[in-house]
Amino acid sequence: MISTSRGGVRRVFLLPFLALLVSVGFGQSLPKADIPIERFYQYPLINGRSPSNPKMSPDGSKIVFGWNETGARKLDLWSLQYPSGKKQRIVDASKITDLPRQDDTRTDQEKSEAILYDGGITGADWSPDGDELMFSYKGRVWLTQPDGSELHPIVDGQSGIASPQFTPDGKYISYVSGQNLFRLDRHSGAVKQLTFISKPNTKIESATWSQDGKTIAVTWSDSSKEGKHVMMDFSKDRATVVNIQREWNGDLNVDNQIGLIPADGGIIRFVSGLPRYLWLKDVEWSPDGSKLAIAWIKDDFKEFTISVVDPAKAEKADVYNEKAPMNYITDWRPLVWTKDGESILFGTDIVDGRFGYRSVMKMDADGKNLSKFYSEGHDVAALGRPKESDRIFLVTLGESPLKSEITVVEPDGKRTHHKVMPNGMSTPKEFDAAGLPLYSDDGGRVATLASDRTVNPELYSVEPTIKRLTKSQLPEFEKVKWADFKEVTFKAPDGRMLHGLLIARPGLDLSQKHPAFISNVYANSGKAAWSGFLENYAAMNLDMVVLALDFRASWGYGGEFNSGYYRQMGLIDVDEAVAAKEYLASLPYVRGDRVGIWGWSYGGYLTCMSLLTKPGVFHTGVAVASVTDWKSYNEWYTRRRLGLVKDDPKIFEKTSPITYAGGLQDNLLLVHGIMDDNVLFQDTARLIQRLIDNGKYFDEMTYPRDDHSIGKDTSRPHVFATILRYLYGHLSQP
Repeated sequence: MISTSRGGVRRVFLLPFLALLVSVGFGQSLPKADIPIERFYQYPLINGRSPSNPKMSPDGSKIVFGWNETGARKLDLWSLQYPSGKKQRIVDASKITDLPRQDDTRTDQEKSEAILYDGGITGADWSPDGDELMFSYKGRVWLTQPDGSELHPIVDGQSGIASPQFTPDGKYISYVSGQNLFRLDRHSGAVKQLTFISKPNTKIESATWSQDGKTIAVTWSDSSKEGKHVMMDFSKDRATVVNIQREWNGDLNVDNQIGLIPADGGIIRFVSGLPRYLWLKDVEWSPDGSKLAIAWIKDDFKEFTISVVDPAKAEKADVYNEKAPMNYITDWRPLVWTKDGESILFGTDIVDGRFGYRSVMKMDADGKNLSKFYSEGHDVAALGRPKESDRIFLVTLGESPLKSEITVVEPDGKRTHHKVMPNGMSTPKEFDAAGLPLYSDDGGRVATLASDRTVNPELYSVEPTIKRLTKSQLPEFEKVKWADFKEVTFKAPDGRMLHGLLIARPGLDLSQKHPAFISNVYANSGKAAWSGFLENYAAMNLDMVVLALDFRASWGYGGEFNSGYYRQMGLIDVDEAVAAKEYLASLPYVRGDRVGIWGWSYGGYLTCMSLLTKPGVFHTGVAVASVTDWKSYNEWYTRRRLGLVKDDPKIFEKTSPITYAGGLQDNLLLVHGIMDDNVLFQDTARLIQRLIDNGKYFDEMTYPRDDHSIGKDTSRPHVFATILRYLYGHLSQP
């Protein structure tokens, strides 16, 4: 006898009726396809390995990037002549060997996995003169000529070097080792210590050199207040304890200072007047090195300030300040100096004292003459300036909040718009913004990584002409047939317009009703950037209708929407999920009683909240790596959105799924990696216990050796197949 469940109703089937059982659950086999869903998540990747971390040479003649033309995991270092596109591999990662281990205590499995999961060379940085490249790989920092010759490590051994960078004049390489900052003379090889920190748990986090090479701004931190957590590795013969450090809401663990040292090193002079508990956004020197701009957010995320520091005195003057008119200050606060060092350009979504679209403002270095440099009826997603030019590069969303273009503002104010991907993103989509294009120091040559829903990121030339430069996809990719991706809008309960992509097979039988689901629920999930194969597979191979939606907290809709789930996480966006379900149900070819929802991380959380607080709305949900109690998540994330638990424990109860465990009525699959050090497995374990306590039935899948990404070679295809099998198995029931 075998049993399964939906909500609190337990259904029992005798073995003779096993055929009825396999039509539901995550044991459901998917219909046969030319390319099984698992294949899309196996190496060599069908879509290949997109160019990684591309960097344009100072003169714009070359682009260097990590790449593997076979689709294998391990990346080599490649160089591309610009703008012709001629490519060559300059460093073969397989020829760089590991340092020997005298006493290697690793298990055979750990040794083999170190080889298996070697990601190779992810990219390189150019020296200021363009004559040398630097990259980190296999525990060492390497230098090579642009053609790959004269490859050598700066230290041939385990030296603990982190954050290596060329100094602006190219004479030195600075780096962090242990707690302190060092520099290496590129000519003589001599090493000099520049800071002299010794207090436990303190270190230099980063260093920013002035362009004149005279002064270094350093960020100092104290991690002694970070919390501890214990995880268990159950994959071995005897379970072992794994100790980690992480932030917890209420630890108030942040302790930072910004300081200055001369280029030859010495005692740090810390900038006076800055709070030690702050959220640092940017540290930028003026081109002549006479001023340092520090952009920072107050500890409660309610106030943003730009301070300008006189390096001779290490004293700040606050030249710009804004307070959140509601909700909180969002992360999008980029900052650049004009070439003459007289003015500052910065990004904000607070315009004329109110939340508006993300805009670029301009002001004098002392904060006077504030004006709108670019402020339109759409968001800006990135801001940058080439080293030797006053051409300003923006990423804008002028056509749609789901798509982007590159906007160039000339020194005379003339604007040029480059739409590299007509149906996608002209630069990389990032978590809360977009990446910048690549440009030469003089701003005359421009390239980018661009993608849409049917092609993963590739390199394109932008100026002088738009042209594709790389092709990463394997021949197998050509067999993939693509769904239609249609932008749709509908209203949220509060009247705001929601934007998303409706995904369905061309030629779908509109006289029949089809199951549907809202996919990968999260902020920015509707963007027209590459997102993999799951939605397309469900549409093309399973005849399902899929909706990818930009939920509340997405960028592209102004600051109020971007910060809009302040103290309403899992409440306002659950209402949006319900509105999305109603929109799908209104389509004449969708089965309103067979609509599902799934998500990962915050999306797993949102899936849980949707099923537990709105029982009966969604037929089926899959929650992967879900937060279930915000008290156990990072302070940097939760304080901005909910405050501190000691100040208002009720809001943490109100927004946490464990509070609503008694509400489950529908099919729910909980998925989690036990070694997840971001969203702890304890979150899913606690929800499981609450569901048990409330007599609720559900399904569960754990990955004992995986972290938050569930990315091991056997786990990755398995988890995506599991998600689809569960959704299809339940939603395709008669």
